[in-house]
Amino acid sequence: MSADDVARVFAIEDKVERLKAATDGVAAAQQTINELTRIRRAVIRELHAEGWTFARIGAAAGLSRARIHQVSTQGPAPEGLFFGHGTLTVLVPEVRAGRVIGAPDPAAPHRLVELLRELGFTASIEHFLPGRPVDLNRDGVIVLGGPELSPSLRQLLAADPRLRRAVARAGDARRGIEDRAARRVYRPGGPDPHDIAYLARLPRPDGRGTVLMIDGMHPPGSLGAIRLLATRLATLHERAGTHLFSVLVACRFDRATGEPLEAELLTPVYRHDPEMRVPAPGSRR
Repeated sequence: MSADDVARVFAIEDKVERLKAATDGVAAAQQTINELTRIRRAVIRELHAEGWTFARIGAAAGLSRARIHQVSTQGPAPEGLFFGHGTLTVLVPEVRAGRVIGAPDPAAPHRLVELLRELGFTASIEHFLPGRPVDLNRDGVIVLGGPELSPSLRQLLAADPRLRRAVARAGDARRGIEDRAARRVYRPGGPDPHDIAYLARLPRPDGRGTVLMIDGMHPPGSLGAIRLLATRLATLHERAGTHLFSVLVACRFDRATGEPLEAELLTPVYRHDPEMRVPAPGSRR
């Protein structure tokens, strides 16, 4: 919030409206502080990993060595940059009755939003109608669901050069995902209850940003992917950064409750283009 914005709030005559405006301004300012603190921590970490001492970093930033060391450990975790920056929207299908193929576990969007808020983001849930197009050309979109839910999601998934949906084998109707280069198909099942989830950062249809996609082959898989994000986010950020990527997640779950017991990376984190980074909002690649 700029000085002009503060002046406008101060000039509001109605006390209740002034209170509301000031409260909204504080929330917006805190979000900005969270974002900048995260970026600062990430840059300090990167420079330190490149061999810079805290003293040298402090001299470059105009801060003391002690202050640099202090701020490098305070505030939102740097690995939160995996999700980007700004306000985040979790898109989920509206399921009114029964089971919809490709839909996540009902608890998945709430757990994901909780994780995002713990990381310092402002996040909300937005529903879309299955079978209809979905507006993906927005900043900060995370989709929970599979390509069966919308032609827009099928188009999104088609941009993945490494992983793609596998055609069902004769006598086996299980959904699966093919690793094209490895010539291997991964399918859920086996002696222990387990599922597979697809996790990827893919280009938006308009080419001006990206969309994060989480798709469990069955409902427990979506919970497993979120568990992995909660427990292995630093690893994912180290390997994927802000690049386009895709990876499969293996999830072992409780048969009675569907709750994930373990979640691990099933494949390497495949970067689609080592030189391609997430464009800044409003920019073109």
